[in-house]
Amino acid sequence: MNDKHLYSLVDGRVRTRSLESHIVDHCNLRCAACCSLSPHLPKWEVDPAALAEELRLARPALAPTWLKLVGGEPLLHSRLLECIAVAKAADIAEIVSLTTNGFLLPRQPDEFWEALDAMTISLYPQPALPRATIDHIMAKAEQFNVRLNWKKQDSFVQMDRDEPCTDEAENTTVWDTCWLRHRCHMIRDGHFYACTRPAHFGSFFDQDPRENGVRLHEDLSLAGEIKTYLERPEPLSSCAHCLGGSAREAPHRQLMPGEGRTLVTT
Repeated sequence: MNDKHLYSLVDGRVRTRSLESHIVDHCNLRCAACCSLSPHLPKWEVDPAALAEELRLARPALAPTWLKLVGGEPLLHSRLLECIAVAKAADIAEIVSLTTNGFLLPRQPDEFWEALDAMTISLYPQPALPRATIDHIMAKAEQFNVRLNWKKQDSFVQMDRDEPCTDEAENTTVWDTCWLRHRCHMIRDGHFYACTRPAHFGSFFDQDPRENGVRLHEDLSLAGEIKTYLERPEPLSSCAHCLGGSAREAPHRQLMPGEGRTLVTT
């Protein structure tokens, strides 16, 4: 087994870089080739109580450095402060962070800034985040000691296949070389996933994604199940729809009205 795919156990928990909860699917932007498929999914948000239960079950088995609240655009969640409070109370990660495009940050109360440890702001060419909004973000982050990560995204990886790949060797290569499987771990609907794609493909294709994940439960075996799953040599079935994080990139743009997914013909 390639050492790059090995995970260590620390006090019985699988040590990982990060864990994501996509607390909403919808977004206020329509980015072409959005990894989360947000422009093409119906409006959805997690119930804070469900998030709390998922984190409670995950904590004995997972030890991520970062817990990231993501979307979609997470600032659209109608009970955002509750979600952040749940994430902090779970005590599963050293750092609780939120990923946003930043446009709605001037509307957030001080309680929002007080609760977060860190924030990633995605910067797109169009629409560009106004200078006044950037200044507001920087001032609030300094006031409340929130670590900022400005992520310039002039291009998007073109991951979505036009047709599922039936070549198992090619799907295995995608799985073996994809950085998402190590950096985009996700909990959703009571399951842990190696990356965000299975759950979002499940929503888009109206399919059950659970075969591509590990069910969260209270048994002591969960950490071992997750470790074995993350280190598996076989690709997920969802890899057939994806070219992986190492696929070619294209300039970032917003979808035109009525435009569908950006698909890659292979």
